[in-house]
This record gives sequence, C-alpha cells and structure tokens, in this order.
Amino acid sequence: MRVTYIRWSMCLIETHGLNILTDPVFRIFGRRQPPVDYTVDRLPPLDMIVVSHRHIDHWDRWTMAHLDRDIPLLVRPHRIAADARRLGFTQVRELAPWEEAEVQGLRVTATPALHFGGEVGFVLHGERTVYFAGDTSFDVGIFTAIAERLAPEVVILPIGGLSFFGRTQHIDPPQAVEALRLLKSQVVIGTHWGCAPNLPPLVEMPGTPQSLVELLAQAGLPTQVRGMYPLDTVEL
Repeated sequence: MRVTYIRWSMCLIETHGLNILTDPVFRIFGRRQPPVDYTVDRLPPLDMIVVSHRHIDHWDRWTMAHLDRDIPLLVRPHRIAADARRLGFTQVRELAPWEEAEVQGLRVTATPALHFGGEVGFVLHGERTVYFAGDTSFDVGIFTAIAERLAPEVVILPIGGLSFFGRTQHIDPPQAVEALRLLKSQVVIGTHWGCAPNLPPLVEMPGTPQSLVELLAQAGLPTQVRGMYPLDTVEL
C-alpha cells in the first residue's frame, strides 16, 4: 500500500490494486497550484475519487472536467453530487457520516468532520485501515468515535493550521497531537500545509510535518510522521 501527498488535501492512495484520489485540485481561481510540475496528466488511471466538501481547495471543477467521467465518485451529501452530474460523472454516490459504500471490493466509511458544516472524512478498509480526514477542526467527540468504531491504523490529517485574520477552522500541529492521542494510530501523513502564503495577519499556514514530529516526541506519543515533503510516496 502506498500514499502520496500532492497538495492541499489531495493524496493518491494505492491499495488493493486500486488508485484512489482524494479532494482533487490542480487549479484555484485558474492558477496552477504547487508543486506546479505535478499536472493532471501525471495521474495514473483512477478507480475512485473521494471528496470531503465543496470548498475551492477541495472541489475544483477545472480538475474534475479533465478526469474520466466514469470514475466512481464518493462525496458528502448536497450540492457536490449535482455539480458532478452536470459535469457528466456517471457514478456518483453521496455518503453521510457513518454510511458505507463498496467500490471494486474496497469498503469505504464516511466519517463526521467539523469545519464550516456538512463536511465528511473517509475511512478506507484496504491493506491498512486509512482515515482521510479531509478538512476538519479538532473535536474530541469526532476523533474518539472514529477511534472506537473504526480504529484507523493510518491517518491522513490536515496539519497546516490555515487561518485568516487569526481565525481558523483547520487543525494545527498542537491540535494534531491531541487528535492522534485520541485516534491511537500508528502512522500520520500531514496534509493541507505549505500551500498558502504566510502573510500575517491576513493569511497564515504555519504547520509543517517537522513541527509535528517535534511535538509528538515532546508528548511521548509513538505515532510516526511519514511523508515530509509534497510528492513523497509513503510505503505502508
């Protein structure tokens, strides 16, 4: 099994012989996103796409218009499904928290998230149990429930702490440590970091995998941080 973090919350997950793409985004407001040399034509043939919510850094119509419309698409309820069908996608399924679907033999469970409302994460029950958090704030109840119900071995977690004028709905490294304390996962792969410029107080995105490594060591937690840079492929 392999996971490659690309940008924002977009990862390529390879498991059970399937290629799964999370929250695809290659452009925002028409601008190519770093790493700019990873273009849509570099993607392998995809077997599934999961989309956590409809914000522009997670649901990019330009990207979706350049992908095969017959790829199975799992999305949060409301609006995204209608958008996808207008773009011509033929296999769209909406999953509310704790609902499940099976695609080509791979079971997927949607999980709650806390962001601006209506978001979901996804747990993939492949060679390892992988929790893709999408975009979420820290919430004791959500992470406790996911740990108790699904016991993910690997967590793909936003860690950048993106904020606007000092306000945020995103996890930063100190909150990621507390989330991992609850989730009890063996491995964490950070996402949603290094994508936005640091222009305080307007925009800040201070979290990095390196800072998460240091904080986990200080907390005495055994969770391993893997994937230290965009396009690092983690073998699991």
